[in-house]
Amino acid sequence: AAFQVSSIDAHLSMVKFGSMSQMLVWLGFAELFGFMAMIRMYQGKTDRAPGDFGLRALYPKDEAGQYQMQLKELRNGRLAMLAYGGVVTAAVLTGKPWPFFAVGESRPKTAGDRSTFCGGLQKAQARGSTAPRRAEMERSTSLPFLPKPAGLKGLVGEEQGFDPLAFAETFDARWLREAELKHGRVCMVACVGFVAQQFVTFPGFTP
Repeated sequence: AAFQVSSIDAHLSMVKFGSMSQMLVWLGFAELFGFMAMIRMYQGKTDRAPGDFGLRALYPKDEAGQYQMQLKELRNGRLAMLAYGGVVTAAVLTGKPWPFFAVGESRPKTAGDRSTFCGGLQKAQARGSTAPRRAEMERSTSLPFLPKPAGLKGLVGEEQGFDPLAFAETFDARWLREAELKHGRVCMVACVGFVAQQFVTFPGFTP
């Protein structure tokens, strides 16, 4: 089914109804507690990891499972930020509801199709030579044409070496990861809401 209203119209309706101010208030509370937790982390008073708010629902018990869960969240958050950025850009430029452009036939995926952005080369390289050359070890796994960033050491996903603009060399990598996780989480929720708003109507509202 075609989407009924454009994303811009849906956003303007939310602002007019007053939902935006309510969201800002609740997000402000979350940011306040998060900022306090970050200060204690920077001071070395806690062993809190960036983005950890203590929520443990459906969280694996073993350390390996926890690491994989955090890595999946990081990857999906990055994808959601790109996806929602594209949604907003297309919605503004076209002024139309989804789909914004004609959808053509997609190329069938093969077993070798893996995104280097998400560390798709990681496992492929791990199955290679057991004695890699020194030059290969110093290269980024995600972006082999760049050197491996040293600023990501100790963070989830450091083995992928994704820092193309070398932000971690200039700023505190923990602060960057905290911001990245927050934006990723918001964009994942936004992508779900982008689809849900076209098919779910609250009582008393006109679709």
